[in-house]
Amino acid sequence: MDVQAEISELKRRVGDLEGAVSVLTGHLSRVHPELVDLQQQSAQSFEKIGSVMERLVVRMDTVGAHVWSLRDDLPAMIAEALVKSGRRI
Repeated sequence: MDVQAEISELKRRVGDLEGAVSVLTGHLSRVHPELVDLQQQSAQSFEKIGSVMERLVVRMDTVGAHVWSLRDDLPAMIAEALVKSGRRI
């Protein structure tokens, strides 16, 4: 068992690993700003969606109120229309 050869082999393997880590670190440093930008764009999109959803809820509440009002007023409106047309109720 040649200790010096094993030490040299381990140094070579450590060097290979360090090189791989260096390459990955370089790739990550280029990807990180893009990820931050994507996160900001996503946050803005969700804020816009939230705003649209809030307006939609307000409109749906208004429609609901009108439907309930119509439910209360519709019998009287039908009766009035029948009276004007000369029909009996």
